Amino acid sequence: MNRVELLVVEERFQLSDVGLTLVPDFSVPQGRWRNLQEQVRIVTPDGREFEALAQFNMTHFNIRDLQVPVDRRWRIVVNLPSIQKEQVPIGSKLLVSPEARNAVLPTAGA
Repeated sequence: MNRVELLVVEERFQLSDVGLTLVPDFSVPQGRWRNLQEQVRIVTPDGREFEALAQFNMTHFNIRDLQVPVDRRWRIVVNLPSIQKEQVPIGSKLLVSPEARNAVLPTAGA
């Protein structure tokens, strides 16, 4: 399967209810989103590669500061439900299908 880079992991958090959550997150494209999931490839900084199921979900961040724009309150977040934090070091690359990248970053394919 042809895969393209979506992100380089800047941070990651192990959350008990969703699994490993990756940073960065993304703006909701054109204010519309339908959650999706697909098999992705993770490439670690030392060159190790493996496949994992990824979920791309619209998530609300409870930010109390009313000056924070709505774009920072609603984000597309990437979760790896069956992966542990130690498996995805900072600097790892997440490779996805072109369709998934274009859904998350519609201008990336242009």
